[in-house]
Amino acid sequence: MARILVVEDEAMLLMLASIVLEDRGFEVLSAANGLKGLEVARREAVDIIVTDFMMPELDGITMLSVLREEGYAAPAIVTTAIPQNQLPRRGQALYHLYVPKPYNEEILAESVGEMLGRNPVG
Repeated sequence: MARILVVEDEAMLLMLASIVLEDRGFEVLSAANGLKGLEVARREAVDIIVTDFMMPELDGITMLSVLREEGYAAPAIVTTAIPQNQLPRRGQALYHLYVPKPYNEEILAESVGEMLGRNPVG
């Protein structure tokens, strides 16, 4: 079973994303901000990281940058209401897919499934 780390500071979005991904057969680990996401990623092996960009404590791009510097290679999806061309250029090499907010949870589940090379169940 693939393990997905969802890092999102909006509790409702975190819950919805977790439910949708769990319904597709993924094991979901969650974190409410970038610092907690960093802790979970260091402690747990995950197959994909889904992270919000703008969060308190540590933004998603900085979290991914720290992880990449430490050799963490799991693919990442960045979600945000900020247009992709306005995200920090330094961050574009840190993630594999951009999903604009507000997003349909089905699109998120399909994106995770495609990154894992399988179609999501459901």
